Amino acid sequence: MIDTETGLRNMDGFIEDLKRELVRIKEHKNRTTLLLMELDEGVNADESFKVSSFEEISSHLSEILRNNDFIYRIAENRFAAILPTTYEAGGEAAALRLKRLVPKKIAERLQIPCSLSIGVLNIDPQEITDHTKLLYSLEKDLSRDQVSQKHEFELIKRKPKKEKTRHVVILGTKSQELDVVASILSLKDCEVHFTSSREKGLNALKGQRKGVLIVDPDISLDSRLETCKKIRLDRELHDTYVICLQKNSNLVSGIENLSGLADEILPVDIGIDQIVRSVSAGFRVMDLKKEISKIPKLLDIIEFIGRTSHQLSQPLQIIIGKIEILLLNMKEDESTYSTLKEIRAQALRIADINQKISRLVKHDILSNSKI
Repeated sequence: MIDTETGLRNMDGFIEDLKRELVRIKEHKNRTTLLLMELDEGVNADESFKVSSFEEISSHLSEILRNNDFIYRIAENRFAAILPTTYEAGGEAAALRLKRLVPKKIAERLQIPCSLSIGVLNIDPQEITDHTKLLYSLEKDLSRDQVSQKHEFELIKRKPKKEKTRHVVILGTKSQELDVVASILSLKDCEVHFTSSREKGLNALKGQRKGVLIVDPDISLDSRLETCKKIRLDRELHDTYVICLQKNSNLVSGIENLSGLADEILPVDIGIDQIVRSVSAGFRVMDLKKEISKIPKLLDIIEFIGRTSHQLSQPLQIIIGKIEILLLNMKEDESTYSTLKEIRAQALRIADINQKISRLVKHDILSNSKI
């Protein structure tokens, strides 16, 4: 009944002691908690771990559990424990300590990452059943813990997917060059859509803060003009950066009408790198537009602060003037004299702060007006 590697009682010993514990529980009406512990397969399969003795593991369990708790080795990588006079909360607390400390000690000693799964079962003296049913329930709780730990590990391992905020639609027939452009842009954290349908292409750009449309050279001039007009008239698409690729033979014809609607018109053979650079430039233009759009709002805020500062200076001057008059007509030994002096000092301090705000606001407005 003794495990030769650890010196602990084995599965037979565990069942024998469990039967004896069930009799004791029934007599004394005390609760007992059972633990079923399993080291993960990664550790069990490691060659260096196989060479190492399980005696070290058993000593760690003994150190962490109480002196009156009983520990067993019931399989190669499985241990069990009987925790007498222990409620479920105490058993769960012991399980948490074991799950945290045993893998840590193994990692320090053997440099092997591992985890410990533990099933916990509290035995109610009023509901004692056959030991086989208890072992079955304990096994189920161990499986539950293993599944739970696996989900937790997957959540930790899984990196949050970065949302792509830059969207590119290539409108037209799929060609080798444009396919390469799409691949390069995808590597640059762009969401790329390739479509021959104008409706689908424009819908993909709607609602996007940053969008670039590349128009294939095989699309007719009339269709390009209509597409660009739709974009400029639609509030959701108005800021889309439009790049039209044009065949060399048609580069001059129709450009006058198109240039007022498209942001760039490029010859189709300009090269993949230049098309990618134009897309990047388009995104930079959109970023700059966004920053510029903030300037009027900031100027309005600065102007409001300036007006408020000017309005505040008038009542402050009146308050300070009235206090000066009161102090002139008052003797220094009067009880309110020192209080008025303190009020005047604080009012002068407020006036000084307000003057600094006024100077700062005037400087900012003056600087912005020169840009």
